Amino acid sequence: MKQRLNSQSGLTFWGLCFLLFFLGIVMLFTVSAFPLYNLKFQVTAAMNAVTSRPDASTLSYADASKFFLHNIEVTNIQMFNYRNIRNYLELVKSKKSGQPDKLHVHFKRSSKLFSDLYLQLQFDETKPMRGPITG
Repeated sequence: MKQRLNSQSGLTFWGLCFLLFFLGIVMLFTVSAFPLYNLKFQVTAAMNAVTSRPDASTLSYADASKFFLHNIEVTNIQMFNYRNIRNYLELVKSKKSGQPDKLHVHFKRSSKLFSDLYLQLQFDETKPMRGPITG
């Protein structure tokens, strides 16, 4: 019994402080990174919606950008609009006959972590305009 009273069991004050500090850092990173991660998935989903259309292989740049912006408006992303879409979206024409054109989206976005430390998303995706996937 006497030996049991002297042994340490449980969490000490400093252990609890360290645990709370670690959880705070993880939460800070998560809260700052989530909007960038969410933006990536929403833009990818909008690209997939455009490239999987039945008429995707025959779309002009104006039509592709219109459908892309329509899908982006559904997700409520404010950075893309009709005036600046040319800065972010390209329709790359195929150099070989029989090959599909490609939809290319590129941009950089950053989120403040704290003080002078930022997280940055660099998005650069290209998807073929093949139409619906069958099979």
